[in-house]
Amino acid sequence: MVEYRQENVPEVDDLEALVESGDKKALKNFLILLHPADMAMLFDVLDRDYWSRVIPLLDISQISDLMEELPDHLRDDLAEHLSPAQLTNAFEEMASDDAADVIADLPDELAKAVLGALPQEDRLEVETLLKFPEDTAGGLMQVELVSVQEKATVDQAVEAIRANVEEVGDLHFVYVVDQSHKLTGWLSLDRLILARPDQPVADLVDRDFHAVTPEVDQEEVAQMFKRYNLISLPVVNDLGALIGRILHDDAVDVLEEEADEDILRMAGAEEPELVYTNRIFKIASVRLPWILANVAGGLLSGMLLWQFKVTFPDMLTLMVFIPVIAAMCGNVGTQSSTIVVRGFATGRIDFNSLGRFFTKELAIGTIMGIVCGLTVGVAARLWQGHAILGLTVGIAMTAAIIISALMGVLVPFLFRYLRIDPAIAAGPLVTTSNDVIGIAIYYLVAMLLIAP
Repeated sequence: MVEYRQENVPEVDDLEALVESGDKKALKNFLILLHPADMAMLFDVLDRDYWSRVIPLLDISQISDLMEELPDHLRDDLAEHLSPAQLTNAFEEMASDDAADVIADLPDELAKAVLGALPQEDRLEVETLLKFPEDTAGGLMQVELVSVQEKATVDQAVEAIRANVEEVGDLHFVYVVDQSHKLTGWLSLDRLILARPDQPVADLVDRDFHAVTPEVDQEEVAQMFKRYNLISLPVVNDLGALIGRILHDDAVDVLEEEADEDILRMAGAEEPELVYTNRIFKIASVRLPWILANVAGGLLSGMLLWQFKVTFPDMLTLMVFIPVIAAMCGNVGTQSSTIVVRGFATGRIDFNSLGRFFTKELAIGTIMGIVCGLTVGVAARLWQGHAILGLTVGIAMTAAIIISALMGVLVPFLFRYLRIDPAIAAGPLVTTSNDVIGIAIYYLVAMLLIAP
């Protein structure tokens, strides 16, 4: 077994040194040994001045693999270094789903030119896939697969595999269809190999299968792969006819993409694809509204603090505990909302579980509120020697934590109901609103217990 070591990972300094040396043979040998994912990683950090000296040494297969692996914002840069013929040949090397994804990210004029130069069969496949939104099953699927009719024999199924293996690439199953091309089941390769050559496929077909239509959201598709431990998922039209398949690597990409989006949106970045580009003003315009929302929340908190000073001029010790209550509210609300957002992303939480999850968070929030309220209340009593102050801080802390926990649940559910990504609510919105709620509750409790 080969032991993986950190020194096996290629460094961009090694690539730049080879470029500077002018030894094209050594540079080409270095590039040949690179895995496409490693090459994409190097190109991501490689100075653009070196690109024009590296790309000409890549063959069409390497260019094709590199375009599949590069981040979206670098594909345009790579395309600018290639001739129309190189682009066309590179797309011919790709699977239909990868070609459609890459072409969809190219500028419109370049995409039309590439499509027009593709062979008719490849062009029709890609154009068919481009009709589907990229975040759906249709946008994920590829049309390359092997299918046979039920009336075929095992020997005919094997011949179908031999005839299509080069185009299909990764082959996990042979799909079985009826005369109208409606999917009726699948056939594993081991069962096919062990069967008699003259045995009918209908005798061997496994009719227990999962399938999706092209309109199904990509997140639901990824959850199916995870839930049922799938390797490949067939895509059928409304009549049940087989039109494509989705592979497990695409599902993994979706899960990673959804996780990235959720994390970035929790930080207030509503368009995650912009975060790693150099479009500074666009990035600022996306993030600025959430910062302004924080500013508004901060001003509202400031108004409440001023009201404390006006209402309790002789008890400024009340203000000492405001940062503690505000911080606890923000943290508890963020914890609850993060759990809900993650639950939505993994499929563990939906509207059917709202009541159960709400009750659970109410119980958890009550326990945390009582414990934290008692702790801070006793600390205030011992520190300041004022029993009413301790009681005020303790009650306010308990109530504020309970309400913050519930807000962390309800706000993401509300966003989900309004068909807005709930991850947006998990960051600045919940934190800021719970800060204000905590201070407001503290003020109201102090008004009831301390104000004359």
